[in-house]
Amino acid sequence: MPTELLVVGAGGHAKVVIEAVLAGSPECRISLVDQDVSRVGQILLGKITIQPWDSGSKFPQRCHIAIGNNLIRQELGGKALMQGRQLFEVVHPDAYISPSAHLYDGCFVAAKAVIGAEAIIGEGCIINHGSIIDHDCHIGSYSHIAPNATLGGGVHVGEACLIGSGATILPRVEVGNCVVIGAGAVVTCNVPDNKIVVGVPGTSI
Repeated sequence: MPTELLVVGAGGHAKVVIEAVLAGSPECRISLVDQDVSRVGQILLGKITIQPWDSGSKFPQRCHIAIGNNLIRQELGGKALMQGRQLFEVVHPDAYISPSAHLYDGCFVAAKAVIGAEAIIGEGCIINHGSIIDHDCHIGSYSHIAPNATLGGGVHVGEACLIGSGATILPRVEVGNCVVIGAGAVVTCNVPDNKIVVGVPGTSI
């Protein structure tokens, strides 16, 4: 964990990210910025003042985009890279990540999440509380695996997907890009791009 970190975004997900950072590295100095000018000057978690985000050099080079919306997170990740910043992954110390798994830059892994052997987590993904990513899964960039979702072995999820809370994807299923899997759904077969899947078993709507 770096000694200084820029956190972009000041909503609910940012609270979770900041607490994960401080759980693993209490001495880390966090700069917090948001594009919403109405939030500037407010205090988050009783201790961190929200600042406006500009391209000035006063902020740390390492940054984490702490925004739940996949497309906005991707957009701001690109902006940070254009400013010459480095996207930094944040992993809560109570998560388990296999030594053979690989996380790309800018990922967030929340408490009690499990990432299995040789799983690959793309840039800017959120692996939320209690979710299970089994062996050999591949999660595309800027996707969000919501709390308590379970992905069986060998599942492939495309880019900018949302796998809802408590959803289950059976082993070796392939999910396309920009797919939404509803909370509690059970996905038993492959899902094309841009679909919404709900129910047990999961069906497209």
